[in-house]
Amino acid sequence: MSPISQDLLQLVADRAFPQIKSHLQGLSTHDAADLLEELPPTSRAVVFRLLEKDRAIEVFEYLEGDKQQELLASLHDHEVVQILEDMSPDDRTRLLDEMPAKVAKRFLAQLSPEEREIATLLLGYAPNSAGRLMTPEYVSIQENLTAGQALEKIRRVGLGKETIYNIYITDSGRHLRGVVSLRDLVLADPHRPVGELAVHDVISVRTDTDREEAARIISEYDLLALPVVDREGRLVGVITVDDAMDVLEEEAAEDFHRFAAMTPESGSRADRYYGLRPFQRVARRLPWLLGLLLFNSVSGLIIASFESTLQAAIALTFFIPVIMATGGNTGAQTATVTVRALATGELSGREVWRALRGELVTGLILGVALGLVAWVMAYLRTGESFLGLAVAMALAATVVASGLVGAALPFVLRLLRIDPAVASAPFITSVGDVISLLLYFFTARALLQL
Repeated sequence: MSPISQDLLQLVADRAFPQIKSHLQGLSTHDAADLLEELPPTSRAVVFRLLEKDRAIEVFEYLEGDKQQELLASLHDHEVVQILEDMSPDDRTRLLDEMPAKVAKRFLAQLSPEEREIATLLLGYAPNSAGRLMTPEYVSIQENLTAGQALEKIRRVGLGKETIYNIYITDSGRHLRGVVSLRDLVLADPHRPVGELAVHDVISVRTDTDREEAARIISEYDLLALPVVDREGRLVGVITVDDAMDVLEEEAAEDFHRFAAMTPESGSRADRYYGLRPFQRVARRLPWLLGLLLFNSVSGLIIASFESTLQAAIALTFFIPVIMATGGNTGAQTATVTVRALATGELSGREVWRALRGELVTGLILGVALGLVAWVMAYLRTGESFLGLAVAMALAATVVASGLVGAALPFVLRLLRIDPAVASAPFITSVGDVISLLLYFFTARALLQL
């Protein structure tokens, strides 16, 4: 806990509310939220109640999901309802999603009819869809308005909207027809028709589009907001860039956990390291580690089956860790790059041969380079050139094979509709161990005639 948090705790204990208010006024919204997160739940509720109403909502929306839930549990029902009433629709949807169903239903029933209708509409879309992520707070105008008339409407209705930087053009049936930036409207002649300023080829997504795909579109095209339409092409909401970045951060965290052979808490915003209890960490890691333990026993079986080869040339034992580590590292490197390329859209699922060709050439070059180094190491240690050649050839073949497996496995998983991030580094390393041992012993047996 920071010194500022400790001072604030003391002020709460002393019931020095005027000093607390004064202290909070000097903080930005983000800093105030960080400060609240450091406080115990009971003190957090006391300090939160001292914030001005509008500021309190802004600070609340900056809190992590688990801290929001803790704070709500410390407040009275009417206070919770007021927070939900004043929150932006997309943030409220996320919060209600994280509540137990019965609790969310109880608070929904206490919202005003207008806000309840909006909340129910957004919660009705599929989880992890663009519809669940969007906000209906946008400004739309009709094409027959002039720039001056459009600005007048924005002044009239734009105050409570999530974003007004992009103004969407719709027809009488709310079908999306174009988009015009606020900048273009401000700089245009007031009498110029909006239709002449608009971009009619609008990038949009449907309500059932996966939220990660929508977020990636926003990132790829540098959009401030992405319009969301229904099946009939009617504009129903927008996804803002801040929500898109939250999605990409959450998805990156999930992919990282999977790639590290850990089970992520899908959709959780309370995924920070210090937010997990020891048993939660064990639950995430144990299934993968048990599976890898069983799979790694294959390596032991391979070594045992080539016991006679090792007895005939005991020097081969020295290079087993070198071969295994190099194969595992090569596969893990390649899988990491491939999974990343698939996640960012740099590679599509149909470009498997392009990826394999690239890794084949890369693997051959790396294999020759590392093989030469391995030959020198083996020769200096044993003085036997044929044994050095066996080690070098096995290492080169291992690098090529492990690289190809590391590149191909993410594509295979995607074809099977499994997240490519499941091709975790520990799993790839284990596969590389098996491949490297088989290549090593077969090569040594053939060259050394054991």
